[in-house]
Amino acid sequence: MFEPDEYLFTKFAYYFKRRRKKKQEGILHAVHLVDLKPRLTILARAITGDSIEIYDAEREGGYKNNNFFLPSKFSDFSSVEENISFYLFRVLYLSVQKNLQLNWNNEGEHELEVSQQKAKETSNQVLKSLFEQFPITEQYHNKFIQFYKGQVKDESLADFSFIYGKWMRNNPEDINDEKLKNLTNKVKKGDEEQPKTILKSKAVEEIISVQVDVKQQEDAVLQHQFEKVETAEEFGGNFKDFDGDDELNDHSNALDEINMKYTVRVDDTAHSVYQADFIENTTVSESSEIDGTGYHIKYDEWDYTKRAYKDNFCKVYPKSLLKTDVGYYKKTLNQHKSTLAGLRKMLTTVNNKYQQQRRQTQGDEFDIDAITDLFVDVHSGHTPSEKIYLSKRKKEKDLSILLLLDVSLSSDGYAAGNKVIDVEKQVSILFGEILEEFNIDFSIDCFYSKTRNHSSYITIKDFDEDWNKAKLKVGAIEPSGYTRIGAALRHSGAMLDKRDTKNKWVILISDGKPNDYDKYEGKYGVNDVKQALRELNERQINSYALAIEAQAKYYLPQMFGQNHYQILTTPVELLQSLVQLYEKIRHQS
Repeated sequence: MFEPDEYLFTKFAYYFKRRRKKKQEGILHAVHLVDLKPRLTILARAITGDSIEIYDAEREGGYKNNNFFLPSKFSDFSSVEENISFYLFRVLYLSVQKNLQLNWNNEGEHELEVSQQKAKETSNQVLKSLFEQFPITEQYHNKFIQFYKGQVKDESLADFSFIYGKWMRNNPEDINDEKLKNLTNKVKKGDEEQPKTILKSKAVEEIISVQVDVKQQEDAVLQHQFEKVETAEEFGGNFKDFDGDDELNDHSNALDEINMKYTVRVDDTAHSVYQADFIENTTVSESSEIDGTGYHIKYDEWDYTKRAYKDNFCKVYPKSLLKTDVGYYKKTLNQHKSTLAGLRKMLTTVNNKYQQQRRQTQGDEFDIDAITDLFVDVHSGHTPSEKIYLSKRKKEKDLSILLLLDVSLSSDGYAAGNKVIDVEKQVSILFGEILEEFNIDFSIDCFYSKTRNHSSYITIKDFDEDWNKAKLKVGAIEPSGYTRIGAALRHSGAMLDKRDTKNKWVILISDGKPNDYDKYEGKYGVNDVKQALRELNERQINSYALAIEAQAKYYLPQMFGQNHYQILTTPVELLQSLVQLYEKIRHQS
């Protein structure tokens, strides 16, 4: 129970906080980074030549490796156009700053004031090059300087940190060679309990993962401080018990003030989720080798930093889905009855195209070339062939399609109001109906991972399995684990290698972002996926990606290349895209 003074203080504090937040959101000339992010990303990549990613900054931002940090919202200036020009200026400025390599490149912590001062001290170097390459930026710069000088009585006290940003610490690759060891058998299992509460955090510029100190956790004692009533505490080096209670809503106000600098990776089920977007974390360790239990297949993984494979690095556990959900199948057909009928009609034209088959034993017309050969054989004393007819028959397609679903925990989220996992399941059912009707050789598989030591590859419908049985299993798929795409693609390729068809396709449905419990973030994961796709291509296996998450536009082009992916958010859009791809495949085969 709270004391009266604590209760009143808390209520007043939250009231003024909500009032201030509402006032800020009501500023009409404010510009939000999320609206400009796609165009700014393209611009930054064009200038630097690197795969730049843009993230929300905690305040003024800067650059770190191939990542730019910009304010999530900007409203200092009096018009939308001026605030947009601020973002344009900052992207150009950071691009030039990165090209000049002006940043912290040594290890260790640096105070914010020192980082801001270094950025200001080196601004002349950046501005000189910036004005030469982009003359319009000089006009922007002068306007910004005059504005911030006008905000204070003494111009020498003007704060230019939003113009020049701050220096940030570039992380060298593989700075942490320590292997992840705090893994138990829980890591190998799908999460049996799903998060009940999800909140979005403030911007996070850097995350450092720390290993659990079990001894310190066991010895933790209860502490109570008045100023921490109804607040969440930042990590200060002391581990406490992870009890799994869902108390996120109780701490929602306090979390707005938390600096999420440290995280810990554990294998306990989370009952609530506090989401934060942050850049690839090079402090995430590689998982140590763990002996596999049960049947598994080992696959190589590509290390782009060494330009070499890690031999037999990933363990893939092939499984078959046994559970069924008959109700889900029936509900999907009822909901999308008209859509399925329209698509069926569209594809009937493609599949009913006839091709003249020459030299047949039966047919409606004579084959002139065969008749000519017959007379030659008769006059030369040879036995003539009876295959003298033309026949119009359906052209059989030499085709195998493997539909690969990403069922990692990210599929438990929403895109444009649709639950991602439901979009995947509904599309699989409807597309499977069409493929079955037209007698196409197809398989539906899904995957998730829990470190390199345990990637689960689950077959829902095998190539030779009866669709009438398999279709009832699709609804039973549940989200679990992480997204080690490379291992799943390599196993898909191995499955397609066993088919005797000539035209083979892997169609991946995913959010397009590689990640795992151990090191598989950012460029490392992206480059492994690219290499896995090259391996498929060398074996004449085609690939295509369909994403159900808007953020995928920052990842899929790097992995699949142009014209080999699409980003969609609804079952109808996704299904139409699949049908168009299928039509393209049929014409090629």
